[in-house]
Amino acid sequence: MKRICCTLLIVISLPLFAGTKTCVREYTYKAGEADSKITSRAIALDQVKRILLEEIGVYLQSEMTTTKEEKNNVYNELTKQQIQSVTAGITETKIVEEKWNGEIYYIKASITVDPDEVNKNIARIGADKSRLKELEDVQRKADEAFAEIEQLRKELAVTKSEKEKSAKQKEYVVASNTLSATDWFQKGSNACEVKDYDNAILFYGKTIELNPNDAIVYNNRGFAKHKLGHHKGAIADYNKAIGLNPDDAIVYNNRGIAKEDINDPQGAIADYTKAIKLKPGYADAYFDRGYIKYHRLDYQGAIADLTKAIKLKPDDAYAYCIRGNAKNTVKVNDWQGALADFTIAIKLKPEDTDAYSSRGFIKYFNLKDYQGAIADLTKAIDLDPDDVEAYRNRGNAYLMLNQKSKALADFKRVIELGYSVFQMDLDACK
Repeated sequence: MKRICCTLLIVISLPLFAGTKTCVREYTYKAGEADSKITSRAIALDQVKRILLEEIGVYLQSEMTTTKEEKNNVYNELTKQQIQSVTAGITETKIVEEKWNGEIYYIKASITVDPDEVNKNIARIGADKSRLKELEDVQRKADEAFAEIEQLRKELAVTKSEKEKSAKQKEYVVASNTLSATDWFQKGSNACEVKDYDNAILFYGKTIELNPNDAIVYNNRGFAKHKLGHHKGAIADYNKAIGLNPDDAIVYNNRGIAKEDINDPQGAIADYTKAIKLKPGYADAYFDRGYIKYHRLDYQGAIADLTKAIKLKPDDAYAYCIRGNAKNTVKVNDWQGALADFTIAIKLKPEDTDAYSSRGFIKYFNLKDYQGAIADLTKAIDLDPDDVEAYRNRGNAYLMLNQKSKALADFKRVIELGYSVFQMDLDACK
């Protein structure tokens, strides 16, 4: 029985342009009697990727350590293995050359990275525990598959029974398929990272062909379909994921979002509720359920869910903004509470147009603070020059200050944007 061996190993690090690094590796795999071209390629590709990711991981850690010292830096918290797992999911491995002569599979591959961009993504994913776990699990499956391949190789070398040998060869193929599936999964993950959802769907489909019983792949393909507006296809994938793993709160929440998009609010609420039951600390599920309750005019229910979401994720500006809108309704009439929520939203996210526009309306309508309203509404318009409500409300605030020419200019802008204004407002501007 022939062993895996790396007969030639070359590293070429070429700066393509400022800020990037390219690593190239070669790997030669000597096939055993259980190997085909397909299994040999799967093993060779897996090994060359491991070498490349090791190199890139060391380089990225070195870059971060030598160029930037930060407190609570995610690199201080992630292990070397975790960084490699994340890097595999956000970088593309390109095949430069590959050859097969029936006994030896030669492969050359490369990875090019922009350290700043990859570091940002590693920090982002490192802070997302569920995403980090997903990428770690993929690497773990690859490790287990490779270990199984090595074990089966040893067993096949000493097995005499043709029946037993045939069974082990089938196991060998399954393990090899699992190894290939992890590569396709990482390709799909990388495509999603760069918002190439068409290729993500293709790559996840290849993963499913090789390993049809992995719930995470169906969830991720459903996510990619949803991003492209294929909501029914997304729901079908989420259904499959739930069938394989009925305890995954994230999938229920994703399906709830897709159901909202096909106008099934009751189904969406049921899915959000199930997600919360499975994961009581799931802030996004509370937010999504609160959001849909708000749009169904259940303002008290929305406030309750959004308050829970804010407690779990206190830096979510959008949750404060939606809760503020719910408070600033006739049914609730808590405009002081709404004002406080919009103020917090602005502090958390200074570019939030809706928060400025909504706070400006409260200042104009409830507080009669016309100057303050104009300041907020002007900021909203600066951020979004097509904010119709901001123009309309600012025009009314100008009227209250008897600044008729400015009011008229705002009302004309409302009309330019395709909306109507009250005739009495136009008359008041004369």
